[in-house]
Formats: sequence, C-alpha cells, structure tokens
Amino acid sequence: MTIKSVKQIHTFPDEIQSMMETFKDMVNYCIRIGISENISNLNKFSSLHYKDLSQFNIQSYYKLTAMSQAMGRLAQRKKALKNGKTVKSPYISKPYLVSCYGFKITGMLLSFPMYHGDKFLVKLNEYTMSQLENAEPRSFVITPDSVSISVRKQVEQIIPENVIGIDRNLRNITISTPNQTVMYKTSKLLSIKENTSHVISSFKRFDVRKKKHFQKRLGNRRARRIQQHLHKISKDIISRAVQSKSMIVLEDIKCIRKLYRKGNGQGTKYRRKLNSWSFYELQRQIQYKAEWEGIPVGFIDPKRTSQLCPICGGKLQEDRFHRRKLLCINCKKSIDRDVVASMNISYKGWSRFCHPRGLSVEVVNGNLENFRPVILQVDGSKLVETRK
Repeated sequence: MTIKSVKQIHTFPDEIQSMMETFKDMVNYCIRIGISENISNLNKFSSLHYKDLSQFNIQSYYKLTAMSQAMGRLAQRKKALKNGKTVKSPYISKPYLVSCYGFKITGMLLSFPMYHGDKFLVKLNEYTMSQLENAEPRSFVITPDSVSISVRKQVEQIIPENVIGIDRNLRNITISTPNQTVMYKTSKLLSIKENTSHVISSFKRFDVRKKKHFQKRLGNRRARRIQQHLHKISKDIISRAVQSKSMIVLEDIKCIRKLYRKGNGQGTKYRRKLNSWSFYELQRQIQYKAEWEGIPVGFIDPKRTSQLCPICGGKLQEDRFHRRKLLCINCKKSIDRDVVASMNISYKGWSRFCHPRGLSVEVVNGNLENFRPVILQVDGSKLVETRK
C-alpha cells in the first residue's frame, strides 16, 4: 500500500481564504494548549479540549483534522527534544486547509464542505485525473494558490531480476544498468546555484525587509528549477528499472555535511558548493517513485566503491594525466571513476539483496576480453517526459 500526493495550481475566492485563516488559527490554538499542558496525544487532547474549538466558526470535519495536525507537530517536537536537539515552538504562519472527511471526487470535480452546508467545487485537470486512476483519494490540502490530493493504491512489489546501481556526484549522476552505463550531467545545477548566489549578493538596497523578500523569491525559484531537473532524471531512472525489472541500489550517504563545516580549513566558495549538493533530494524522489511502481530500493556501504576494479577486484590506481580515470594493472584498462563506482554499487547490491548466498566479495569477476563499458552522456534537462 503506497501513498502519494498530486498537486495542481488553483486560485480560491475570499470565502475559502477566510476558511484557511480560521484553520491556521485553530491549529496554532491547539499547539499552544498542547505545549502548556504537555499533550501530544490526539485522543487525550480531543477528550479534554474538543469543546473549546467551538469558538471557531468552521465545520467539525476541519476541527478533527486541525487537532491531528497540531498533535503531529508536537509529537515531532517531543521526539527532537528527547534526542537532545534545540527546537523552536511550532507555529503555522501560512493559511491552509486540510481534511480527510466530507470531500468527494465526482468526474472531474472535487467538492468539499463550506459554511452552512454549502459545497465548493474545484475542477481537476487532465494530469490530476490521470494520477487518480486506479487509486483511492484519502485527503486533500488547499493553499491560497494550489490544491493537493493524497491518493493511495495497492502495489505488488516486483521480484527483481536485475540491479541498477546509482552513483551520485556533484557534476553527474551515473547509473549502471544490466546492459549499459548511463551518465546524467548535473553541472547545470551548479550554474543555477552559483548564478542565484551572485544575483542575491548584488542586492545593494539598505532595506532588510525588501532584502529578505528578494532572497526568498530567488531561493524558491532556485529550488523549483533544481527539483524539476532532478525529477526528469529520477523519472528516467524509474522507467529503466520498470522495463528491466531491476532493483535500485544507492550508497548510504551519512554525515556528509559535517565534512564541509566552517573551521575545517576549507574555502568559503568550496564549502558553499559542496553544501548545496542535492544528493538527498534525488534519493527522496527515487524512493517515492519506486515505491509507487513496486520497485524495491536498497542501500549499501559506499566504502571502497571507487577503489576496486569491477572486473577482477584488484586495486585501482589514479591516472596522472586523466584525473577522472582509474587504471587497473591486471586488466590493463582505464575506466572512469564514476562508472567504476556505479558498477561496484550494482554488484554489491546484487550480492547482498538479490543473490545473498552467492558472492561474498564486493565485486564480480567478469570476462576481460568482452568487457566494454558503454557510457552514454545524458543531459537531464533534455530528457523528454512521456505520459501514458
């Protein structure tokens, strides 16, 4: 059983905007009570303070959801405090409206209750309707300029016949499929981040309020462009996995931000570049898209994935003239280090998840005479999206 959200742009009238403001105030009211009385359990809070929400002029559907939203945030705060983290008190600043009760989708129309028993209708576009096919709507979220519908469907997990290993780098993303190796260029993401930083630093007006608004607008634009670029890459990877019935294996990257902290003896520009690396965003997109298609995703230790030859398992040496190339003395072959890493990730994933009783080493010995890695250079911005 998997759940995902489908979002579309929509503008709402003032009456719905007032409902969003009421819902936001109601969630903040529940948060204040929960903090003062140290309550983060929904059943306990509803039994004690549900009657106090009668001061808000809104349907009971939304009162139940507001309490659930508030208790969820307080539970996350309680967990963070238990782990020794310093957190701020949760507060909702933007108006929104959430409910999993009382709404209905009929044809291309979404209807949800308003004041005095009235219904508000939202027309859904073709893309949203295509995503709702063979899926069960569970809840909806509306903001002043968008509507999102959470859907659920029963997914049968495929039995993997192959493995796709993914190596994430700052300037490219390399995958090793059963038939070939594909390299997606992500150097465009670096230029987007650097250009945005230069534009933000060029703001000379001595007005803190305007400067914050300017930085926020450009930062949101940068995040949207990066997400769109990574969405095209992740969609292409998932389509390859579905066609070849492959499992996806990634490196288990942890504590990467600690390597580029202030005081580590690194330059400001270097730290900024490495700390803006969107390695987790690609992982997040691949995980939820793979789960929706029934594709298993595994993680392996990244240790020595770029040091061992994927053919014979021998130690690789750096090429003095070609820094991105690694030379194997036994095989007499020079291979790109990212291709080596993706192949080793694929082999380690196969030996661990798909064939646990087989290989006990990190690499697989292959035929040296017939081995020719195919490296296809793919620009993620030029991938063509197809709709079924």
